[in-house]
Amino acid sequence: MNGDYTINPTKRYPPKLDYLLVFLIPIIGLALGVAITTLLDIDQTYSNFIINLFFLAATIGLLRVFKLSREDVGLKSIPHKMRQHVFISLVVFTLYILFYIFAIRISSLKPFSANTVWGLLTYLIVVIAEELYFRGILYSFFEKRFSARTALIASSLIFGLFHARQGVTGIISRTITGWLWGSVRYSSKMIILLIFPIHFAYNATWLLFDGNWANSPMWTIYTLPAVEFLLGLLFVIMHDAKSRST
Repeated sequence: MNGDYTINPTKRYPPKLDYLLVFLIPIIGLALGVAITTLLDIDQTYSNFIINLFFLAATIGLLRVFKLSREDVGLKSIPHKMRQHVFISLVVFTLYILFYIFAIRISSLKPFSANTVWGLLTYLIVVIAEELYFRGILYSFFEKRFSARTALIASSLIFGLFHARQGVTGIISRTITGWLWGSVRYSSKMIILLIFPIHFAYNATWLLFDGNWANSPMWTIYTLPAVEFLLGLLFVIMHDAKSRST
């Protein structure tokens, strides 16, 4: 597609401004959240919630800036693809359940507390904001300018870089996780079940359950990312093969 294409067909921004806005607005949202919680010396229990609330607000602001529809960001149900969306989402969900049971060896529920409630509320904001931004807005942004494959790869890489605070290992692992989750969007055009249960359960399990979180087996460091990558690749290949046959 030509370089002056924008997401909103009724309103055109210069191409460079489009790229600036799609990255700068969320960064400003995060920066404002960090600045406010730092200036007010808010406890970390609540500061993470506030920071991510600003990130979500900035993401919703992007929807307004580009005038994106629910379909654009994968939140509209597509009846003829819903069965596929449910199936591949359940496959991904099952992968993480097996990982938590056999690798992390989750056992009983942790004692419930006020911190647990705040943690769950924070994760609720995090998963909505991240899926809406990375698999929703960013994916649509690159898909409309280049292709669905470019959108999948670009959104995965940026998702990994977003977790740079976790170090190089974190960037790589989150990029691969973003690849798997992005392959759900690529295959079904939807992110509905990526928000719940996949992403929320993925984050919340360690908060709710006891398990071998600090010293998981060495093989899990490599096995889970490998399976995530191969499973995402399988979804992409199956989708492409089906598209060519229709």
